[in-house]
Formats: sequence, C-alpha cells, structure tokens
Amino acid sequence: MRAWGLLLALGATIIVATGLPLRVRLDRPRLGTPQVQEPGTKLEVYLRTSLPWAAPAAQLSLEDDAGADFPLAAPTRWWRGNILCLTTRIPDLKDGRYALRVRTSSQDLRQPGAVFVRRTWPASFFIVQAGDFPPPGKEDLLPQFIEEMNLLQPAAVLGTGDISYDVRAEWYAFLLENLGRLEMPFLAAPGNHERKGWAAYLRAFGPGPQRADLGPLRVLSLDSAHGRDQFTPSEFHWIRNELEHLEGRTPVIQVHHPVMPAGPAIHGEAGGSGGFLNGYRLPFMELCRVHRVPLVLSGHWHSDAIFDEKGALRDDRADFPGTHYAVVTALGNELRQVTRWPHQYHGYRIIRFTEGRLVSETYDLAGTGRPNPVASVPLGGLHARALPGGAVEARNDLNESFESVQVTLEGATPGLRPDQGVLVGVLPAGKAFRYRVRLPLPAHSVRTVRLERP
Repeated sequence: MRAWGLLLALGATIIVATGLPLRVRLDRPRLGTPQVQEPGTKLEVYLRTSLPWAAPAAQLSLEDDAGADFPLAAPTRWWRGNILCLTTRIPDLKDGRYALRVRTSSQDLRQPGAVFVRRTWPASFFIVQAGDFPPPGKEDLLPQFIEEMNLLQPAAVLGTGDISYDVRAEWYAFLLENLGRLEMPFLAAPGNHERKGWAAYLRAFGPGPQRADLGPLRVLSLDSAHGRDQFTPSEFHWIRNELEHLEGRTPVIQVHHPVMPAGPAIHGEAGGSGGFLNGYRLPFMELCRVHRVPLVLSGHWHSDAIFDEKGALRDDRADFPGTHYAVVTALGNELRQVTRWPHQYHGYRIIRFTEGRLVSETYDLAGTGRPNPVASVPLGGLHARALPGGAVEARNDLNESFESVQVTLEGATPGLRPDQGVLVGVLPAGKAFRYRVRLPLPAHSVRTVRLERP
C-alpha cells in the first residue's frame, strides 16, 4: 500500500512540475473553427490548460479590424479535465470579423478570424469550398486564393482537408498568416496529410468535428482521416445526432475523402488517387438520404467529380435530385485525372443558395452560358491590383458575372468617396484610412475604382 502511495505521489509531483507555471491555449473558437453569431447570443470559449482543473484568471475581449477592443462579460466556467469552457455573450457589435483575445497575468493570446458577428442574411448567398492546398514550392497560389476570396466575399470558405502538406512550424505560420487575412469565416476539416503532424494541425486550427451556422445553413465539418478513410464510432454518432437536430437549417457536410468510389478503372490508392470513404460509408449515405442532405463536399482526388446517391458520375446534368456528392479539384497540389472527366486545373467551388436551397455548385467552364455539370472555378481568374495614385483595378477573366465584389482602397484622409460602387466601410490604418467599396464585376471585365473628394 505504501508503494502505491509513493507512486501516486510521484505521479502527482511530475504532473504539477510539468504543468507549472500555469499556461493556457485557446482551442476554439479560432481560425478554422470560428463562431458566426448574432449579438446577444452565447459565446463558448474553450481553453486547454497545462494542469487539470487549474487555470489562471482570464479576461476575454473581441477586437475589430481597426484594433478597437470590446471586453466580454465575466464568463461562467465548467471543466472537463484540462479543458476549461468559458461561457459569455456576444456584445451589441457591428457586423464583421473579430479577433478573440484571452488575457491572463502571464499570457496575451490573440486569435484572428475567431468570431464573426452577423445579424441578417440575404435570401441568396454563396460559400466557397477548396481542398488540397498549395504545398511548399507552390506557395504563391495561396495568396492568390486569399485575394480572390476577399474580392468575392463569400459567406464562408470551407477548407476540405489536406490544408497542410508540411508539419514544420514555419509552414504552419505561413498558412496562418495568409488564411488570417480572409475577411470571412474559414471552416477547416482535416485530411490524411494533417495526420502526419496531428499536434501541429490541432494547435493551428483546433479540434473537430465542428458545426457552424450560416443563416439558413448548418455546415458540418468531419474528420475522415482516422485510418486514412473512415469515421470513428463517436464521430458517426455525432453526425447522426447533428442531422437529427438541425433546427430547420439546411445541412451541408464537408469531409476530405470522397464518399463514392471513382469507378472500376481506379483501384485503391494507385498513383495517390482513387481512395474513398470506407468506415461507416453506407450508414452515412443513409443518414444523408433520410435527412435530405443536399450536398456533401470532399477533396483528396485533386480532380473534380460529382456523384448522385447511387454512385453514378453525373457528368450529364447538374440538376439531378437527391444528395450531390461533390469532389473539388486541388487548390494548389498536383493535378490528377481520377474519373472520365477530362479537365485539369487548380480551382475551388462556388456554391450558391437561395432561401436555404442549393442552387448550383458548378461553373461554366466553356463559356457557353450553361454551367458544366462537374466543373469547379479555375484559380487565377480574379484579381485586385493597386494602381498609382491610390486607385484599385478589379479584373474578372471568368465566364461568370458577380453582382457584388469588394475592393479596398487606401486614402490619406477621411471623408472621401469612390467614383463608382457603394462605400460599405472606412477603417483607420495607421495614419491612413482603408475604404471598402462594393461594385458589380461582369464576366470578362475590368473596373477601376478611385477615391475623390465629395
């Protein structure tokens, strides 16, 4: 008995010694697992502590893009081992992006893109999905993607796995720096490559699975990389429970591995492509059928594909009934041809909704006025370029028109106005001011915006 007591005392001493001084890490909300909410709603902050059931006092606040700090009300607390949940409320803030700050006596943690305040949603809006992000050697493609997203202003960007092909801290710092410039929520789902440096991924984007409500939508981000191509039992039970309690919202699911096999010409992971979801595949598809999930988004193949709920590649039409199982091409990694669909290019999916109903997830690749039934949007077709004198040029080389894009201009003084478009915000930026302007951008057009005195 005495020996057991000594072992317990030694174990407790080791735990305390390694956990002191007390430290905390912000698990969520954060970039990758943000919260999108209305003012006055509940905000839950999860901290991971260096000692179980012990944490220093913490002050919470939100910080807007101009650097203004908004303290949050004193939170309630509950514990689960070394996970501390702080529950507070979103103040009456303007719509927009906010960084979450957690201050203790020894730490000042700041997480950009953690909280987005939004009161109302338009009847029609779109989200963007991307997967298989640029690896080292193709890193210039990531800033281009960020530029296009900040120009398009989707309601959210979904990163469907293989966001990082490198486990180095320097590479994750590069990813976070670029993704932190997104002006909209970024929702991350891990892929098989994240498993090579799982701790680094969790530190960067937080644990899953996760739920995010975007007006009439409920986006559910899953992890299929357990054993490379399967759900765990607990995750399957989680998704089943989520689909049983949608609160009237339309579910959209993202999971890295495609749900459907590519076809008889593809065998396993030959050449690095063709793998699909195995564990819980059929029960998952039944859940999607019963709960009328309109869209399941995947990556992994580095190639576009869309299947119906019977597993048929739908390169004939884009408006078939039932769940659409869509696979997106690689945003920046090597390109492959996995199915008979012949087109290969880096890109992303623009997914449109009207009153919570899926409208489209494909692009008019040929410029015929009719979207191809499988195609995603090629990367590199949208640009915003600063010109001498403070003007900004927005260029659209795509076969698709956009009712509203956003450009940012820098002015030396307040009180200026754009010569076209609608001014939607002015932010101080050091000794200058950033003017955010929205304007239409038709297909194959160029618009130049300048600031002028009223």
